[in-house]
Amino acid sequence: MADINRQDIIRGIIAEVDGLSYSMAAASLEATLTCVTQALANHQSIVISDFGKFGVRHRRARLGIHPRSHQPITIPEVIVPYFTPSPRLKKLVQKPNEPNSHISR
Repeated sequence: MADINRQDIIRGIIAEVDGLSYSMAAASLEATLTCVTQALANHQSIVISDFGKFGVRHRRARLGIHPRSHQPITIPEVIVPYFTPSPRLKKLVQKPNEPNSHISR
């Protein structure tokens, strides 16, 4: 299976919404991604019903081993984004190749 890129998503949006131009679909996608990015940058969670939850997690600083020298090192604290799929999305992923998929290459 091929990966889906931004243009594929835009074409999928156009297929879902009658009369929507490419530029409007692209602007909608960009606005959505900007909102999600800004919320995560502000350490906020985003919950989209029947899709999932985006959020950030704090990983504490911890001791590790340098792979080459095998010396102990301190791995610094880091904040990472995560995604948790909804039960509905999990179920849909278990049934690939459904005929209702509008996003294709």
